[in-house]
Amino acid sequence: MRIRQMGFSSRLKAHKNLLTLETLRFIAEFLKDGNAKQAAFRSGIPETYAARQGQWLKKHPIVQASLEVELDPRERLKLDKALNEIDRQMQICKEILNIQDI
Repeated sequence: MRIRQMGFSSRLKAHKNLLTLETLRFIAEFLKDGNAKQAAFRSGIPETYAARQGQWLKKHPIVQASLEVELDPRERLKLDKALNEIDRQMQICKEILNIQDI
């Protein structure tokens, strides 16, 4: 049995209301310089897929809505701190569950 990969429009529709940690990181990184490929790479997406995934994420409804909001430097700093805290908590969870390399 062959499993068919979802087309672009199907994936976008399927995930339009889903905010993932990867998407949140992409938004924070994209706000720094407006470069989708570099933002995708800095948010943890492998360089091989960064350009394609960055362009896909820019079309995501949640990303588009968040990029329309004007953030002052204090709010950007607050966003970065919140993401760092999420990363710290994720690391603690991985240690507890003994899944360091996943």
